Amino acid sequence: MSPRAAVVASLASTLSRAVALGDVAAARVVHEAIARLLGLPAAPEGRASSRR
Repeated sequence: MSPRAAVVASLASTLSRAVALGDVAAARVVHEAIARLLGLPAAPEGRASSRR
C-alpha cells in the first residue's frame, strides 16, 4: 500500500467515526482532506445530504 493510500484509509476511518458521532464540522474537514489527497474538487457548501 502506498503512503498516500494509507493516509486516505486512515482518514476514511476518521470520517466514519466523525459521522457516527454526529460531528458534521469534523466530517466536512476530513472529507475535504480526502478529496484534496485524491485530487478531487471539494463539494460546494451545502451539497452534502443526510442519509436518514
